[in-house]
Amino acid sequence: MIGIRSIQRSRLSLGAQRGLSLLEVAIVLVIAGLMSWAAFTAYEAVSAQQEIERGRAEAQQLQSVVRAFALRHGRLPCPDVAGTGYESLTGMQCSPGTQLGWFPYVSAGLGVPTDRLRARYAVFRQADADTRNDADLASTLERSGDAPAADTHEDVTDLIVALNNASRLAVGASRPFITGDGGAGGAIDCASNLLLGVAYWVVVPLQDKDNDGSRLDPPHAMNSLCAASPSAPLRRLSDDVVVAESPIQLAGWLRSSLP
Repeated sequence: MIGIRSIQRSRLSLGAQRGLSLLEVAIVLVIAGLMSWAAFTAYEAVSAQQEIERGRAEAQQLQSVVRAFALRHGRLPCPDVAGTGYESLTGMQCSPGTQLGWFPYVSAGLGVPTDRLRARYAVFRQADADTRNDADLASTLERSGDAPAADTHEDVTDLIVALNNASRLAVGASRPFITGDGGAGGAIDCASNLLLGVAYWVVVPLQDKDNDGSRLDPPHAMNSLCAASPSAPLRRLSDDVVVAESPIQLAGWLRSSLP
């Protein structure tokens, strides 16, 4: 009898152990699944943040390139309308009416990036028959009366004159401007909140957050001269990175950079 009872107890113990092992396996699988989900979610968040940082770095680089181009050429780059990487020039001047296009990477001395980081670019242009009042920032003109033989003929000082002229013009939808930031700058609304006219803006679109088939997210569009304020936070439907400078800001930077 003792032997039979021992065998029965052993079988019961073995059954309990087997049941406990299956329960443990189930718990381990659930925990492993939760950990995998958490790891995947964290990876997605890190990847998204890394892409945003790449976009910001690209935008800051393009701002530096625009400034260097202005110092060297006495004008701002002309947009690339055709998507070739080159400025849209006619007779060595920015084609009339061209204010908006892709950033002219090749003309600015850069390689054309992949589409994931290719930027839209707009430049302020307002010509005037009196060159002293001209505000066409993409054209090289003598605006300060220097003789053709002078070292300062058609140089960056003439661009500064144009920037000062541009700063006195009212913001309008027919020239590049920025809208609000959803905070102190007001609503992000290109129709009702024309916040500030800018010398230029650069928009680096990342992902198609609003799922409309274009990487440009609201309020940006291929044919729009409006950009969100650079201070606008990234939003659920938009991860576009913006840099821009007002005419006064850029003029101040150029003055401080003169030898």
